[in-house]
Amino acid sequence: MHNPKQVFSETDGMTDLDIADCLNETCPWSGKPVQADSLTEYDGHVVGFCNPGCRDTFEAAVRHFKAAKAVRVDR
Repeated sequence: MHNPKQVFSETDGMTDLDIADCLNETCPWSGKPVQADSLTEYDGHVVGFCNPGCRDTFEAAVRHFKAAKAVRVDR
């Protein structure tokens, strides 16, 4: 049985993400298997990571690039 993990989504606020919906089986940073407590939503898809640290690094990078894009558009 899959247990959805409730996480914060920048687009929707709190949302339930389920590892069964995850696009990837291995962490894009480490290559290790993804974990149910390390999911995030990106571009409308569930993406998994091997631990919350890898997930948080990805989310920080996404925020950084969104902010840089917004600054560039405002020029």
